[in-house]
Amino acid sequence: MTIEHLASAPADHVDPYAVIDELSRLTTLNVGRVDDTRLSLRAVHGSPATETSFKSILGLGLLLLAKERGLLAEGRPVIESTSGSLGLGLAAAGRLLGHEVHLVSDPGIPAVTRRKIELAGAVLHLAPEPHPVLGFQQARDDLLQMLRAQHPDYYWTNQNDSPLNPEVYSRWVVPHLMRTLDFSRIAAGIFCVGSGGHFSALSAMLDAKGIRSYVADRHGSITFGGDPAPSILRGTGNQNRIPAVIDSVRDRVTGVFEVSDAQACAGVQELAARGISVGGSSGVCYMGARQLAAALGPDAEGEILTFFADRGELYGTTLLTWGDSSD
Repeated sequence: MTIEHLASAPADHVDPYAVIDELSRLTTLNVGRVDDTRLSLRAVHGSPATETSFKSILGLGLLLLAKERGLLAEGRPVIESTSGSLGLGLAAAGRLLGHEVHLVSDPGIPAVTRRKIELAGAVLHLAPEPHPVLGFQQARDDLLQMLRAQHPDYYWTNQNDSPLNPEVYSRWVVPHLMRTLDFSRIAAGIFCVGSGGHFSALSAMLDAKGIRSYVADRHGSITFGGDPAPSILRGTGNQNRIPAVIDSVRDRVTGVFEVSDAQACAGVQELAARGISVGGSSGVCYMGARQLAAALGPDAEGEILTFFADRGELYGTTLLTWGDSSD
């Protein structure tokens, strides 16, 4: 059962802590051997069903922690900027917990996500056009701050800078992974970064076992010193600002591997050929893992751990047909 199913039930009939515990039991996939190395790729599957994603864990967790800390009073409206999946998680969590949710996004939000957000009862505000240099991320931030100024009573979850973001994963996701992963086989971890929440929690988990973590970042992201540029990929990289969440754990980033849109789409297509349907950020992780495997050298063996966050169905066939001669 997913949070979207439970969100329609009366709040007094559902224990939200039972919901987040169930959502946090993420499975892992053995993706297979990485090229001609002695390494295989194991991915935490953040979206095991089309009805939910790991951002449902984040959305519900952010509200539960805020309520525990006394930051979110009963019935107080919630606001956040989102590329899509976190918005859906917050919409469903708000309905479950009795909070009106306002979401700032842009016209590129996947149609299926937009419709699910509407059905969950959230209010969607779309930035009409991108900032000329810093893209829709900046345009969304500008609209968010305007709405906050107009409605100072709204609670801003502030996923990019809030320490509650990585705490959600540390509290609910990591304990399950600690029970299911074979750390003796993990040679390294590599993860995508948006806000950096799951990188922060998973890299800490690996660091405690003496295992290093790396980042796969898209071209056009400024997070690790790149120049800002637009991308067809959503939910990964940062074009306008560096979130405090990832900046605070920069010392756990052993290295960064850059992946272009074309490479990410090729990765999505390779994974689809293996029967794994994922979106662009997972393509970035996959192609970054291939670069990491080559960098670790011929003597490295075991598994590289990564995180497949998004679902292929969100993007129609766009990523699967990228590079076709008919495009």
